[in-house]
Amino acid sequence: MHHASFEGVTFKEYDLITRARIRAKDAQVEARRVLNQELGVLVSHAFHNPKKMPDFTKAAAQKGQGSRDPAHELAALRAGLMNMHFQSKKGP
Repeated sequence: MHHASFEGVTFKEYDLITRARIRAKDAQVEARRVLNQELGVLVSHAFHNPKKMPDFTKAAAQKGQGSRDPAHELAALRAGLMNMHFQSKKGP
């Protein structure tokens, strides 16, 4: 991505857009890392001692009930919307 491809966008706006894309990508990588780690734990239990394998459905239900930070949710929403915008502009 080069600033010349954004006609009518100032360098400050371009900087904000690229930083948001970087933060969104970092968040995506972190989420994948956590999921892969959880999958590794489940596979380890399934292989070594399947009778003591934790119920992953209960763990997923508990994680969704944590406290929510509105500012963090708004930032995540903005990053997601910007990511969708850029994905739609990539072309074939």
